[in-house]
Amino acid sequence: MAWLETFLSQIADHPVQIFALLFAIALGKSTVMISSILPPASLMLLAAIAVSQPSLSITQVWLAITLGATLGSVLTFHFGQLINQKMLFPRFFSRHNSKLQRISEKLQHKGGLLVLFTSRFIAVLRYMVPMAAGMMTFSRTRVYCVTAFSAAVWACLFIGIVSGALYFAAPII
Repeated sequence: MAWLETFLSQIADHPVQIFALLFAIALGKSTVMISSILPPASLMLLAAIAVSQPSLSITQVWLAITLGATLGSVLTFHFGQLINQKMLFPRFFSRHNSKLQRISEKLQHKGGLLVLFTSRFIAVLRYMVPMAAGMMTFSRTRVYCVTAFSAAVWACLFIGIVSGALYFAAPII
């Protein structure tokens, strides 16, 4: 992680680069393809927020993280739709199609959006649930709204942890 400290110290005085870094880390944490290969991204995000304090306002930090996290979840949702539409795993779908449709209908009517919201706060579920929502043909508009709202709350929690306002929540995230 020494390379991260060196990198962050080099860009500390460049607000646009810090904004882009916060956006990219939040995007990566919310995308199934990227999150699995990143080093501990929570630590990277916390370090980047700490470095950004003198260069960016809290609103700009919040905006960068919220936009990145929302875009990451939306991309993962569309990846799930692509899996479903292109039948990338035909044996799985032929075997479980009727079961998936029943589960999808129940989740859409009985709390699937709550599951989508809360998944943002649990590491692996952060990108698996939006992908499953895409595979189960959840409403695009609902997924976008819930994803944006959960990303905004999630960004507030990270900023609160760095600023010391939420020191008790650090082990959860």
